[in-house]
Amino acid sequence: MTDNPFSSDRPLGSLDWSGRAEARVRGRRQDTMNGSTPATGTDVVPGGRLPDTLIIGAMKCATSSLHQYLAAHPDIAASTPKELDFFLAGRYAELGEAWYRRQFCTPPGALRALESSPNYTKRHEDPGVARRVAGLVPDAKLIYVLRDPLKRIESHYVHSVGAGRIRVGFDEALADIAGSRLVQTSRYWWQLSAFLEHFPAEQIRVVSYERLASHPDAVVDEVLGFIGLDPGFRDPVIGRVTHQSDDKLRPNRLGMLFWKDRKTRNRLRRHVPRLVGSPIERPVWNPRIREQVAEYLAEDVAAMRRFSGLEFSEWSL
Repeated sequence: MTDNPFSSDRPLGSLDWSGRAEARVRGRRQDTMNGSTPATGTDVVPGGRLPDTLIIGAMKCATSSLHQYLAAHPDIAASTPKELDFFLAGRYAELGEAWYRRQFCTPPGALRALESSPNYTKRHEDPGVARRVAGLVPDAKLIYVLRDPLKRIESHYVHSVGAGRIRVGFDEALADIAGSRLVQTSRYWWQLSAFLEHFPAEQIRVVSYERLASHPDAVVDEVLGFIGLDPGFRDPVIGRVTHQSDDKLRPNRLGMLFWKDRKTRNRLRRHVPRLVGSPIERPVWNPRIREQVAEYLAEDVAAMRRFSGLEFSEWSL
């Protein structure tokens, strides 16, 4: 197996969580990665606010569903769209704090403000996200939803094929395991370690995707308690599943032409799906590659179990 170009600068499990609070720089507004400061301006709208709750990932782990469940709560001002991606390098400096505050104005008087951006746990693509989050919202509660890492890779592959980002077979997409974005996003402990450099462990809640699917009311109650709201909230939306990969299409040339026009693309997919693409078959693992990926992720999974205290008994690893 090739050397991992995304490896952490410290071994797994060696991070000292006890000093996290001291490591944070409260109230800091500077991006310590590139030295740029977001344009804050003076036009912060009345009622605008910064979020105090962030769902940081993982991609293809029901973050959209959990966002919708929490957004239904009358005391939570949830961003629309769900994925603002504000703390990604380009958007952070371009949009500024005033813009970000304006995304959390509804409902007025809400006790909590929520954003959900799974791209925040892709440090192999943007290693500065955790520092930017801590610089602007150091007291935020972070929620990290996880599923079986191999199942997540399958769903990520289908999603990327449907988006036109991957145009090769499953085996070829995993040919370079250490260099695969699919695999790196499933390195949950390594991804979370970037946030543990800036946030204390008590501000982070790990949620099981499998339990969210089987016991959504109980998980929502636990999350509400974690962010300081009373449990017991019920709404018909809780339990509904959104953004499943099963309805993805492999776009053809016509589909790619309409890819950037989401409204037109979705309309065509609903009414004449075969005109813009073909169904994507669920990927089937090559036993040799599966064994290699499982071995590559084994230590990361063990570290996440130790940190979270969750067994993840439904996982294949």
